[in-house]
Amino acid sequence: NIGVTRDGETIVCFHRASDITYELTQPIPSPDPLLSAETHDLVLKSRLNQDILKIQKSPSIEELSKMFFTTKHRWYPVGQFHTRRRNRNPPRDR
Repeated sequence: NIGVTRDGETIVCFHRASDITYELTQPIPSPDPLLSAETHDLVLKSRLNQDILKIQKSPSIEELSKMFFTTKHRWYPVGQFHTRRRNRNPPRDR
C-alpha cells in the first residue's frame, strides 16, 4: 500500500512481512580471492582495460571544432584575467 501525507511532502509505503523465515534461507557463497583463479583474471582484465583507456587519444581541438561546428576558441581554457573580472554575484532579474 502506498499513501501520501496530507501536506503532500512525504510518501508512505507499507510492506507486508514475507512468508519465508530466516531459518529457511541460505547465504550467498562468496569466492575466496586468494584461491580463485577467476578473480586474478578479472583483475588482469580490469588493468588491461585501464591501460587501453590511457593509450586512447582524445580528439584534437580541430577535430572537436569540426564535430560540433564551433570555432577553435571554444575549446581553449579561459585565462585568469577574464575569470577575475567576472562578477560572481550578478544582480537578480525582476
